[in-house]
Amino acid sequence: MARLTIIRGGSADPSGRRGRSSRDAADQGTLVRLTPGRFVDASEWRRATPGERHIARIKAVHDRIAPRLVVAYASAAALHGLPWRGEFPDVVEVIDPARSTTRSLTHVRKRPGRGRRLRTQEMITTRRKVTDVTITLADLAISYDLRLSVPALDAALAAGCVLADIRSEVELRGAVHGRHRAEVALALADGRSGSPGESVARVALDEVGAPRPVLQRAFHDTAGFIGRVDFWFPDQGVVLEFDGRTKYVDPALRRPGTSAADVVVTEKRREGRLRRHQEVRGLGRFGWEEANDLDALRAVLRGVGVPFSTRSFMHVR
Repeated sequence: MARLTIIRGGSADPSGRRGRSSRDAADQGTLVRLTPGRFVDASEWRRATPGERHIARIKAVHDRIAPRLVVAYASAAALHGLPWRGEFPDVVEVIDPARSTTRSLTHVRKRPGRGRRLRTQEMITTRRKVTDVTITLADLAISYDLRLSVPALDAALAAGCVLADIRSEVELRGAVHGRHRAEVALALADGRSGSPGESVARVALDEVGAPRPVLQRAFHDTAGFIGRVDFWFPDQGVVLEFDGRTKYVDPALRRPGTSAADVVVTEKRREGRLRRHQEVRGLGRFGWEEANDLDALRAVLRGVGVPFSTRSFMHVR
């Protein structure tokens, strides 16, 4: 992960020339202002990932907030390298052990921490405390949309986090607002998910009431290994694949010397072998458009013979 360098725009002398120079550069688009007097290079900002940009925001406010504040929630997710859909919040989220209510400021959101038991670790660069991964995941499950929390949970489970530990942390919170949403997120979490996009797709499948699929089921034929599929519905004999486009457009995910066209040809051959497999009675594909349009997703499921119904919690997001 690249580190964005924080440029301090404070006055270099009584005339304040350096401060004015930084503000002028921000107005001209060569610097990005994160907070008053804290900037980053605009070209570096554009090249950075959402996580890198949010970490820069954390560094920009670090020396301006009380030492007791603990980086938490989405900000802790950025520091732990958890996946996030789109941009992180433009405010830094912290827990204040002295507060019993939330307070939102221009650049910082203070979450209540009075009476909470917090396990923390230190940020290497600033030595400020951040909630550990388990507490961070519990906070995300309670407070955020399933399409944000489930990919983070999936990635953490794949990296070795224990679901029972996260569930225990959620249960310690008692009857907090968002407890039911957290229970749904934990029920959906699965470390076998192939990507954050597939995690979001699985949330969408659950929202339309599809059966819970088997993830990453391996298929073989007489010629050998065909591949692992994103979603397998054994009762219907249906394979459903999520096309997030990344494998086609990101060279880092292709074998050396292969093009996007080569990937398409390989996928077509793989799909043909799957369709001929004795267990497979149907194969469908969907992408971000259908994951974000539940009527379109229902049409895909209807076309391949996967049943769906309304979940009682489908609007808990």
